[in-house]
Amino acid sequence: MKNFFLSLKTAVWTLFVLICLFFIGSGLMPAYRDVFAPLNDDLLLNWIKGAAAANPWQTWWFFASLAGLVVLTINTIVCSIQAVSLRWSRSEFLLRISPQVMHAGFLLILLAHLLSAVSGYKLSGMLPEGGFGRLPEDRAVLLQEVRVETDAAGYMTDWTASVSLYEKDRLVKSDALRPNKPVFYRGVGVYLKTLNFDRGPAAFLMIVKDPGAVWALAGGLLFMLGSVTLLALKWKKA
Repeated sequence: MKNFFLSLKTAVWTLFVLICLFFIGSGLMPAYRDVFAPLNDDLLLNWIKGAAAANPWQTWWFFASLAGLVVLTINTIVCSIQAVSLRWSRSEFLLRISPQVMHAGFLLILLAHLLSAVSGYKLSGMLPEGGFGRLPEDRAVLLQEVRVETDAAGYMTDWTASVSLYEKDRLVKSDALRPNKPVFYRGVGVYLKTLNFDRGPAAFLMIVKDPGAVWALAGGLLFMLGSVTLLALKWKKA
């Protein structure tokens, strides 16, 4: 079993199978929009327990992909441990450590997605002016006021939505939302998507908690650092 996870062929064939599964998924996802559309607004873990589990014939490729990622993760960890345990000469340190840095970045990215799927949340909905919406973790958001600026012709040029965030019924932050200016508080982001005036001023808000975002950024930076270093060393050696 150890030789299986230490083999480069295992990584290559796993990647090949994953590519094939992703190709199949790219065809099934638009064909079954009712099954996969909730992925845009819901967390991965909630979608797996709900729509994915209820539609195995349409989502089998997704679960097979997860299994492939597990194999690839174990292969990466075992290979990294094996590589680190070997003796390295000082002259070849950078050449040997660069792939391990890439492996660490890859694992951090996977960890980021796991954290977001397990402990994050994504909520969205229309909130009227003066409306109060409850959030997880004993938090709440209040839409205080919607302001719109127009030009001489009456066209909208700018708009803001003043919001207040509460934690345990205590005001913790007040700020103004704009389309490209969300409000953040302790890992939670409040985003303004659009406004609606059919029944009075209202704002469509999206509230997202993504605990894996920082880890994904760190993983991406590590992967890029390892890739650039390895490429530069190989180029120099050639």
